[in-house]
Parts: sequence; C-alpha cells; structure tokens
Amino acid sequence: MVNPRKLLGAASAVATGAAVYAALIEPRWIQVTRPRIRVAGLHPALQGLRIALLTDLHAGGGTPLSLVRRAVRLAMAERPHLIALTGDFADDDAPSFRPVLEALGGLRAPLGVYAVPGNHDFTIGIGRWHREVTEAPDISDLTNRARMLQVDEARFCVAGVDDLNLGHPTLEPLPSPNDRDFTLLLAHTPDYAEKLCGGENAVDLVLAGHTHGGQVRLPGVGALINSARNDGLYEAGLRRRPWTQVYTSRGLGTIHLPIRFLCRPEVAVIHLTDAERSLQN
Repeated sequence: MVNPRKLLGAASAVATGAAVYAALIEPRWIQVTRPRIRVAGLHPALQGLRIALLTDLHAGGGTPLSLVRRAVRLAMAERPHLIALTGDFADDDAPSFRPVLEALGGLRAPLGVYAVPGNHDFTIGIGRWHREVTEAPDISDLTNRARMLQVDEARFCVAGVDDLNLGHPTLEPLPSPNDRDFTLLLAHTPDYAEKLCGGENAVDLVLAGHTHGGQVRLPGVGALINSARNDGLYEAGLRRRPWTQVYTSRGLGTIHLPIRFLCRPEVAVIHLTDAERSLQN
C-alpha cells in the first residue's frame, strides 16, 4: 500500500529538483544547434555557407555577461561566414548597451556581423541602441537597410528591419531579383515574415528570435507562453512558408523570470544547402 506521506515527500523532492534545474542549470546550459536549411536553386558558391544567429540576450539581470561571452566563443568555434544579432540585447533596467556590446566584441566573420533591434531595446532607449551599436567596431546596424555582398560568383543580399511591435519596419525596395542570388532578412519578430509578399522584395530566409521558444515548456503541453502574434506558426526552429522560410531561435537570455525548462538557450549556426533534406541537431 502506498504511503501518502512518502508519496508527498517524493513529489516535493521532484518539484524542488525541477525548480533548481530550471533556475540554476538550464539557463546556463547553452545548446549549439546546426540546422541545415535547404534552399532550392541555391548558388553553388553558397553551398555550406554558415550563418551564426544570436538573439534575445537580455544581458544583465538574470543573464550574466559571462554567458554572453561563452555564447560568443561557441559561435566563433563554428567558424561562421556571417553573424546575425536579432535584438533584445540587454535587460530592461540596463543603463547602457555598452557592456553587452563589449561582451559581443569577440564576434568576427568574413561577411560581417549585423544587428537589428528588438522590442526590449526600445525600453532602454532606441536612440541609445543605434548610437552605441554604431560605435561598436565590428557590428553593423542593419535596421531598415540592405547590403550586397559578393561570395565568389554569388550575389548575397543581407537586409534587416526594425522591430515589428514598437518600431517602424520598412523593407526598402531591394535590388532587382535578377541582381540577387540569395537574400537573408534579419527581423526580431518572426511574424514579420507574414508581411513579405515576394516579387521585387522576395526573401529566401528570415532569421528571428523574440519567442524564447516559450522559455518554459512542459511535456505534452509545449510552451506555456508564446509571444509571437502567429503563435500557431512561430515558436522555435524552422518554419517553411510558401514565399520564404523562417528560423526562430530560442535565444540566449530570459525575461520576466530567470528560468528555462525544457527550452535550453540556443546559439544557432545555420548551414545553407541545396540538398533534399534539412536536418537539425
């Protein structure tokens, strides 16, 4: 016969262990994911190109700068060709972005390091964000801008937009599709993909964050909270739409409560491929 007191004690121990894990272990347990994203008709020069994505750092508060520096080391160990930073750089109470930008200072990539803001960057001060990102020596502010890069014979366009919720995102007319072999868009919120219409502003891949993957997930339930407007579409990982593809990272930091459960912080390193299958680990 089951002893109710023993059962209650065991349940209490499990709950305590889960709470300790969620508060002290998982938020510091960074996972490097390497999604292989198939792009039909990918230019041969872009085959295997690696793009590191870091997002939702929320540095300060529950996310120490040491975690950001470790994420930088993990990203650099993957030897990315391009690095994307898609917003929410610091904790809402941070007086400046300079500490987190200094922690990101080890990021280098042959094709550049590019950043767009998130909604929490507006809380600290979007004018300060633009000014201090511009002062960072190796990070380019890509808000509502596009750059054309040459990768051997391939013409690679990287573009970025302002935050969808608090900013004024405008995807300026891109160069003619005939002048672009591949177009990458950085957007803090994955929902921006729903505003794309193809044609002259066709985009091959959108990189985003914002959702934290839910931050807390329960077996059989999934994410308890999803901040995406289209929460049935965008939570974490790759989503294919008829006109583009979207990769939403779980991000690095935490918001509201400094916990994660079954939703480890992520450094994503996307591998472009024209192979038939897209694999993720």
